[in-house]
Order: sequence, then C-alpha cells, then structure tokens
Amino acid sequence: MPDRKNPFEDLDDLFDRLTRGLEDAGMAGGATDVAVDVSETAEDVVVAADLPGYDREDVNVTVANRRLTVEAERERSSESGDERYHRRERSHRRVRRTVTLPTDVEEESASATYENGVLTVTLPKEVPDDEDASGHRIDIS
Repeated sequence: MPDRKNPFEDLDDLFDRLTRGLEDAGMAGGATDVAVDVSETAEDVVVAADLPGYDREDVNVTVANRRLTVEAERERSSESGDERYHRRERSHRRVRRTVTLPTDVEEESASATYENGVLTVTLPKEVPDDEDASGHRIDIS
C-alpha cells in the first residue's frame, strides 16, 4: 500500500515559511532569528544553525515528532561598580528556532557539534518501525 502523506505536514511547512518571512522582515513576536540550513543525504538529515557569540553550554537542542528546536541564551555581562559605558549594545539575548524535518529521523542516534558559532546537527534517517512522541535531547560535543 502506498504511503499516505500527512496533510498537516503541508500546513507545518506553510507556517514555517510564513513565520520565517515575518522574521526576515523584523516583525516576528519573539527572538527567533537563527539562520538555518536543512540538507539531506541518503542516510542523514543535517541542520546547520548560525549561533555566533554563544558558548556551547548556552545552546540547547531537542528533537521530537520531526521537529528540531534550537535554543540559545546568553547572560548579560556583569558590570563592575567603577565601569561607565559609553555604548552598550551587547546584552542578554535569547534565540529560538524550530524547523520541520523533511523525513522521520532516529532521534536517539542524533549528534551535534558546535564550532566557530555554527551548530551542526546530524540526524540519521529512520527505518520505519516504531514512534516515540516523548522527544529526545541531543547532546552537543
């Protein structure tokens, strides 16, 4: 029997494109300006995300139900009592981005690296057998 496409996948993709358009125009309601590339090989789905200025410990990556979420939060640098700023543009900043993956993946086998401000998440494609809706946290090496 041929696989039936989930009609909600098209809605998810449309929603992602619409919200990304708002983000690009600076009209999004939250801090979600993480630029991502999603690519696919025969074995894996690979997501690369630009997160300049964040330490590896500041980044959290989760995957569940074909949706990958990348979050990063940087604390404001502490001020010493004798400093007086003439300009202060660097501040506490939180970013978040969720992308719909193009296919089912093996959540438990996912891996991630973070180098020079670029997060790369590699998610092996799933061979269909079971589903776990609880999600899985991905550790960054």
